[in-house]
Amino acid sequence: MVLAEGITSPMPSPRQASGPTALSALDASALAGIRVVATDVDGTLTRAGKLSAALLSSFAALAEAGLTLIPISGRPAGEVLGLCRYLPGVTFGVAENGLFEIVPDRAPRWLGPPSDRAELLAVGEHLNRDHAAQLVLTGDAFCRIGDVAYERAGREVPELERLRTAAEARGVHLVWSSVHVHLAARRPDKGEGLLQLLGERGLDPRSVVTVGDAPNDAGLFTPGRFGLTVGTADVLAQRGDFPHLPDCVTRAREVEGFLELARRLLARTG
Repeated sequence: MVLAEGITSPMPSPRQASGPTALSALDASALAGIRVVATDVDGTLTRAGKLSAALLSSFAALAEAGLTLIPISGRPAGEVLGLCRYLPGVTFGVAENGLFEIVPDRAPRWLGPPSDRAELLAVGEHLNRDHAAQLVLTGDAFCRIGDVAYERAGREVPELERLRTAAEARGVHLVWSSVHVHLAARRPDKGEGLLQLLGERGLDPRSVVTVGDAPNDAGLFTPGRFGLTVGTADVLAQRGDFPHLPDCVTRAREVEGFLELARRLLARTG
């Protein structure tokens, strides 16, 4: 499979055909070639919505070990810019579920066709008016450029699926993370944006491990794109909401799952 000019990826591994493997059971050789960690943020790097001291220490240790770290978030461009500027080992990231490249001291760059937020907002109003959605815009709505996001506010999957069907009837894609509900002009794909940036920087996708926890991370788990795909334990309870499951799952939820992966990567150098 050709991913970018001059870069190819192997076909899906046996792990993808048989379902996720426990990360703890993964042979160390599967991690030997990993040089890049591309990770979701909310629910994957956070605990109760916060970045912990343990997470920051792990980022610093991974960076010192020579790994490139890339946050790939559903958060708006401004918030991801802050992560790129201040997190150890991070020099660029992806915002709004794959819509923008974020590099400190540069304007956000579209990674695909621009979307019309006014049209997306109109669909959100339609869901509230005609489908009793009771959607409330996120507090960061003022700094979003490409997508529209609402607070998930505890909505369970059946309700989210109902709203997704109503949105799709209006030609709009609805997807959710652990904290937000997103409306987008095209199906969100964090992995597609990541592949573009890897190609531009000469980074081989086979050297990348991707990490996520929720349906808006599905593009990070697409078979054949990356060297290794990892889901936190949160993925297992949502397995029906992913078109493809990751290669591996961690024992723990949220940031503890990411820290488990970080320890495995750091153990390669002793």
